[in-house]
Amino acid sequence: MIIAFSGGKGGTGKSTVSTNIAVLLEDFALADLDVEAPDDHILLSTELVKVKDVNLFQPVFNHDACFACGRCLDACHDSAIISGRDGKPILIPELCGGCRGCKLICPSEEAIKEGGKFVGRIYENLTPYGFPLITGELLEGEEKTYRVLLETRRYAVGKYEKLIFDTAAGAGNSIFKALEGVDVVVAVTEPTPFGVRDLEKILEVTKRLERRTVVVINRSGTGDESVVESLCDRYGVKLIGRIPYSENVMKSYFENRPIVKTDLPEAEVFKELKDRILEEACK
Repeated sequence: MIIAFSGGKGGTGKSTVSTNIAVLLEDFALADLDVEAPDDHILLSTELVKVKDVNLFQPVFNHDACFACGRCLDACHDSAIISGRDGKPILIPELCGGCRGCKLICPSEEAIKEGGKFVGRIYENLTPYGFPLITGELLEGEEKTYRVLLETRRYAVGKYEKLIFDTAAGAGNSIFKALEGVDVVVAVTEPTPFGVRDLEKILEVTKRLERRTVVVINRSGTGDESVVESLCDRYGVKLIGRIPYSENVMKSYFENRPIVKTDLPEAEVFKELKDRILEEACK
Protein backbone atom coordinates (compact mmCIF):
# COMPACT_ATOMS: atom_id res chain seq x y z
CA MET A 1 0.00 0.00 0.00
CA ILE A 2 1.31 3.43 -0.95
CA ILE A 3 -0.21 6.70 0.24
CA ALA A 4 1.16 9.81 -1.48
CA PHE A 5 0.91 13.39 -0.22
CA SER A 6 1.05 16.09 -2.85
CA GLY A 7 -0.09 19.66 -3.11
CA GLY A 8 1.12 21.53 -6.16
CA LYS A 9 1.95 24.77 -4.41
CA GLY A 10 4.91 24.85 -2.04
CA GLY A 11 4.23 25.80 1.56
CA THR A 12 0.74 24.34 1.84
CA GLY A 13 1.77 22.18 4.81
CA LYS A 14 2.18 18.94 2.89
CA SER A 15 5.19 17.81 4.92
CA THR A 16 3.51 18.76 8.19
CA VAL A 17 0.52 16.61 7.32
CA SER A 18 2.50 13.67 5.93
CA THR A 19 4.90 13.46 8.89
CA ASN A 20 2.08 13.60 11.44
CA ILE A 21 0.16 10.89 9.59
CA ALA A 22 3.36 8.80 9.40
CA VAL A 23 3.74 9.05 13.19
CA LEU A 24 0.19 7.73 13.56
CA LEU A 25 0.74 4.94 11.02
CA GLU A 26 3.71 3.34 12.76
CA ASP A 27 3.85 0.30 10.46
CA PHE A 28 4.43 2.47 7.37
CA ALA A 29 7.79 3.75 6.12
CA LEU A 30 7.98 7.41 5.05
CA ALA A 31 9.83 8.35 1.85
CA ASP A 32 10.72 12.02 1.36
CA LEU A 33 10.69 12.46 -2.43
CA ASP A 34 11.09 16.23 -2.33
CA VAL A 35 14.70 15.73 -3.35
CA GLU A 36 15.45 19.42 -3.95
CA ALA A 37 14.47 20.43 -0.41
CA PRO A 38 13.89 17.38 1.81
CA ASP A 39 12.83 18.46 5.30
CA ASP A 40 10.96 15.52 6.82
CA HIS A 41 14.06 14.56 8.80
CA ILE A 42 14.07 18.04 10.36
CA LEU A 43 10.39 17.88 11.30
CA LEU A 44 10.99 14.44 12.84
CA SER A 45 14.27 15.42 14.59
CA THR A 46 16.11 12.62 12.81
CA GLU A 47 19.77 12.39 11.75
CA LEU A 48 20.44 11.38 8.14
CA VAL A 49 22.41 8.19 7.47
CA LYS A 50 23.60 7.69 3.89
CA VAL A 51 22.96 4.31 2.28
CA LYS A 52 23.59 5.03 -1.39
CA ASP A 53 25.02 7.54 -3.85
CA VAL A 54 22.99 8.35 -6.97
CA ASN A 55 24.85 8.65 -10.25
CA LEU A 56 23.50 9.93 -13.54
CA PHE A 57 24.49 8.11 -16.74
CA GLN A 58 26.44 10.27 -19.17
CA PRO A 59 27.90 9.03 -22.45
CA VAL A 60 31.63 9.01 -23.08
CA PHE A 61 32.19 9.17 -26.82
CA ASN A 62 34.94 7.13 -28.52
CA HIS A 63 35.36 8.98 -31.79
CA ASP A 64 37.66 6.29 -33.21
CA ALA A 65 34.72 3.86 -33.24
CA CYS A 66 32.08 6.45 -34.21
CA PHE A 67 30.43 6.28 -37.66
CA ALA A 68 29.25 9.93 -37.46
CA CYS A 69 25.76 8.71 -38.35
CA GLY A 70 24.03 11.32 -36.18
CA ARG A 71 21.57 8.90 -34.59
CA CYS A 72 22.61 9.89 -31.06
CA LEU A 73 21.83 13.55 -31.84
CA ASP A 74 18.36 12.62 -33.06
CA ALA A 75 17.71 10.43 -30.02
CA CYS A 76 18.68 13.09 -27.47
CA HIS A 77 15.52 14.85 -26.29
CA ASP A 78 17.58 17.06 -23.97
CA SER A 79 19.59 18.54 -26.89
CA ALA A 80 22.69 17.62 -24.89
CA ILE A 81 24.58 16.27 -27.93
CA ILE A 82 25.84 18.48 -30.72
CA SER A 83 27.77 17.66 -33.86
CA GLY A 84 31.41 18.59 -34.23
CA ARG A 85 33.05 19.71 -37.47
CA ASP A 86 33.75 16.10 -38.36
CA GLY A 87 30.13 15.13 -37.73
CA LYS A 88 30.98 13.28 -34.55
CA PRO A 89 29.11 13.91 -31.29
CA ILE A 90 30.08 16.28 -28.50
CA LEU A 91 28.30 16.18 -25.14
CA ILE A 92 27.04 19.20 -23.20
CA PRO A 93 27.06 17.61 -19.71
CA GLU A 94 24.85 20.22 -18.07
CA LEU A 95 21.93 19.33 -20.36
CA CYS A 96 22.20 15.54 -20.24
CA GLY A 97 19.29 13.85 -18.44
CA GLY A 98 20.90 10.39 -18.40
CA CYS A 99 18.19 8.61 -20.42
CA ARG A 100 20.69 6.32 -22.26
CA GLY A 101 18.84 6.86 -25.53
CA CYS A 102 22.09 7.65 -27.35
CA LYS A 103 23.75 4.42 -26.22
CA LEU A 104 20.70 2.30 -27.00
CA ILE A 105 20.40 3.58 -30.57
CA CYS A 106 24.10 3.67 -31.46
CA PRO A 107 25.01 1.07 -34.16
CA SER A 108 28.57 0.76 -32.82
CA GLU A 109 29.17 -1.20 -29.60
CA GLU A 110 32.37 0.71 -28.91
CA ALA A 111 31.44 4.29 -29.80
CA ILE A 112 29.68 5.13 -26.52
CA LYS A 113 31.09 4.05 -23.19
CA GLU A 114 29.44 4.19 -19.77
CA GLY A 115 30.11 7.39 -17.92
CA GLY A 116 28.61 8.67 -14.70
CA LYS A 117 28.09 11.84 -12.73
CA PHE A 118 27.41 11.98 -8.99
CA VAL A 119 24.11 13.86 -8.55
CA GLY A 120 22.64 12.91 -5.19
CA ARG A 121 22.30 10.66 -2.17
CA ILE A 122 19.77 8.35 -0.56
CA TYR A 123 19.52 8.19 3.22
CA GLU A 124 17.70 5.78 5.50
CA ASN A 125 17.28 5.92 9.25
CA LEU A 126 14.90 4.97 12.02
CA THR A 127 12.94 7.91 13.40
CA PRO A 128 12.42 8.45 17.14
CA TYR A 129 8.82 7.35 16.53
CA GLY A 130 9.76 3.84 15.44
CA PHE A 131 9.26 3.96 11.66
CA PRO A 132 11.88 4.18 8.87
CA LEU A 133 12.51 7.37 6.93
CA ILE A 134 13.99 7.23 3.43
CA THR A 135 15.25 10.54 2.09
CA GLY A 136 16.38 11.49 -1.39
CA GLU A 137 18.64 14.51 -1.73
CA LEU A 138 19.77 16.21 -4.93
CA LEU A 139 23.35 17.42 -4.86
CA GLU A 140 23.57 21.16 -4.37
CA GLY A 141 23.87 22.94 -7.70
CA GLU A 142 22.38 20.09 -9.74
CA GLU A 143 19.19 20.65 -11.71
CA LYS A 144 18.15 17.16 -12.85
CA THR A 145 15.87 15.92 -10.06
CA TYR A 146 14.36 12.98 -11.94
CA ARG A 147 17.15 10.44 -11.44
CA VAL A 148 17.44 11.04 -7.69
CA LEU A 149 13.66 10.86 -7.25
CA LEU A 150 13.46 7.68 -9.34
CA GLU A 151 16.26 5.92 -7.45
CA THR A 152 14.85 6.96 -4.06
CA ARG A 153 11.42 5.67 -5.04
CA ARG A 154 12.87 2.38 -6.30
CA TYR A 155 14.85 1.93 -3.10
CA ALA A 156 11.80 2.51 -0.91
CA VAL A 157 9.41 0.35 -2.95
CA GLY A 158 11.96 -2.45 -3.15
CA LYS A 159 12.33 -2.59 0.61
CA TYR A 160 8.95 -1.76 2.16
CA GLU A 161 5.39 -2.91 1.43
CA LYS A 162 3.63 -0.05 3.25
CA LEU A 163 4.81 3.40 2.27
CA ILE A 164 3.96 7.07 2.58
CA PHE A 165 5.36 9.35 -0.13
CA ASP A 166 5.95 13.02 0.62
CA THR A 167 6.31 14.51 -2.85
CA ALA A 168 7.74 17.77 -4.10
CA ALA A 169 5.80 20.90 -4.96
CA GLY A 170 4.68 21.45 -8.53
CA ALA A 171 3.04 19.26 -11.16
CA GLY A 172 5.91 18.43 -13.52
CA ASN A 173 7.36 15.16 -14.81
CA SER A 174 8.85 14.18 -11.45
CA ILE A 175 5.40 14.38 -9.83
CA PHE A 176 4.01 12.00 -12.46
CA LYS A 177 6.68 9.45 -11.49
CA ALA A 178 6.20 10.01 -7.76
CA LEU A 179 2.44 9.39 -8.01
CA GLU A 180 2.66 6.44 -10.39
CA GLY A 181 1.08 3.30 -8.97
CA VAL A 182 0.06 4.73 -5.59
CA ASP A 183 -3.18 3.62 -3.93
CA VAL A 184 -4.40 7.07 -2.93
CA VAL A 185 -3.17 10.64 -3.43
CA VAL A 186 -3.81 13.08 -0.60
CA ALA A 187 -3.76 16.57 -2.12
CA VAL A 188 -3.03 19.14 0.60
CA THR A 189 -4.16 22.64 -0.29
CA GLU A 190 -4.93 25.97 1.34
CA PRO A 191 -7.92 28.28 0.72
CA THR A 192 -5.96 30.89 -1.22
CA PRO A 193 -5.99 31.76 -4.95
CA PHE A 194 -2.52 30.23 -5.43
CA GLY A 195 -3.46 27.15 -3.41
CA VAL A 196 -6.57 26.54 -5.49
CA ARG A 197 -4.75 27.15 -8.76
CA ASP A 198 -2.08 24.56 -8.00
CA LEU A 199 -4.61 22.13 -6.54
CA GLU A 200 -6.31 22.10 -9.93
CA LYS A 201 -2.99 21.19 -11.56
CA ILE A 202 -2.52 18.23 -9.21
CA LEU A 203 -6.09 17.06 -9.74
CA GLU A 204 -5.48 17.18 -13.48
CA VAL A 205 -2.35 15.04 -13.02
CA THR A 206 -4.11 12.44 -10.88
CA LYS A 207 -7.02 12.37 -13.32
CA ARG A 208 -4.65 11.51 -16.17
CA LEU A 209 -2.92 8.88 -14.01
CA GLU A 210 -6.32 7.53 -12.90
CA ARG A 211 -5.27 7.66 -9.24
CA ARG A 212 -7.81 7.77 -6.41
CA THR A 213 -7.49 11.26 -4.91
CA VAL A 214 -8.77 13.01 -1.80
CA VAL A 215 -8.30 16.61 -0.70
CA VAL A 216 -7.36 18.10 2.67
CA ILE A 217 -7.63 21.83 3.40
CA ASN A 218 -4.82 23.10 5.60
CA ARG A 219 -5.08 26.44 7.42
CA SER A 220 -8.83 26.12 7.29
CA GLY A 221 -10.66 29.30 8.19
CA THR A 222 -8.28 31.68 6.43
CA GLY A 223 -9.99 31.97 3.05
CA ASP A 224 -12.90 31.09 0.80
CA GLU A 225 -13.17 27.31 1.03
CA SER A 226 -16.20 27.13 -1.25
CA VAL A 227 -13.81 27.48 -4.21
CA VAL A 228 -11.96 24.34 -3.07
CA GLU A 229 -15.28 22.54 -2.60
CA SER A 230 -16.38 23.49 -6.14
CA LEU A 231 -13.09 22.24 -7.57
CA CYS A 232 -13.48 18.92 -5.75
CA ASP A 233 -17.00 18.57 -7.16
CA ARG A 234 -15.78 19.30 -10.67
CA TYR A 235 -13.11 16.59 -10.50
CA GLY A 236 -15.23 14.15 -8.54
CA VAL A 237 -12.90 13.88 -5.54
CA LYS A 238 -13.68 13.87 -1.83
CA LEU A 239 -12.81 16.64 0.59
CA ILE A 240 -11.98 14.50 3.64
CA GLY A 241 -10.60 16.95 6.17
CA ARG A 242 -9.92 20.49 7.28
CA ILE A 243 -6.96 21.34 9.48
CA PRO A 244 -7.62 24.62 11.29
CA TYR A 245 -5.25 27.55 11.18
CA SER A 246 -3.79 27.17 14.65
CA GLU A 247 -0.98 28.61 16.71
CA ASN A 248 -0.53 25.16 18.26
CA VAL A 249 0.12 23.56 14.86
CA MET A 250 2.58 26.31 13.94
CA LYS A 251 4.39 26.01 17.24
CA SER A 252 4.75 22.24 16.93
CA TYR A 253 6.15 22.76 13.41
CA PHE A 254 8.85 25.17 14.55
CA GLU A 255 9.70 22.95 17.52
CA ASN A 256 10.07 19.91 15.22
CA ARG A 257 7.57 18.03 17.36
CA PRO A 258 4.61 16.25 15.71
CA ILE A 259 1.40 17.64 17.13
CA VAL A 260 -0.12 14.13 17.22
CA LYS A 261 2.24 13.40 20.10
CA THR A 262 0.52 16.05 22.23
CA ASP A 263 -2.81 16.22 24.03
CA LEU A 264 -3.83 19.35 22.13
CA PRO A 265 -7.24 19.32 20.42
CA GLU A 266 -5.62 19.66 16.97
CA ALA A 267 -4.13 16.18 17.43
CA GLU A 268 -7.61 14.72 17.18
CA VAL A 269 -8.05 16.32 13.75
CA PHE A 270 -5.05 14.40 12.43
CA LYS A 271 -6.23 11.15 14.04
CA GLU A 272 -9.59 11.43 12.30
CA LEU A 273 -7.83 12.32 9.06
CA LYS A 274 -5.63 9.23 9.34
CA ASP A 275 -8.69 6.98 9.57
CA ARG A 276 -10.29 8.59 6.50
CA ILE A 277 -7.09 8.27 4.46
CA LEU A 278 -6.76 4.58 5.32
CA GLU A 279 -10.38 4.02 4.41
CA GLU A 280 -9.82 5.54 0.97
CA ALA A 281 -6.54 3.66 0.43
CA CYS A 282 -8.21 0.32 1.14
CA LYS A 283 -11.01 0.80 -1.41
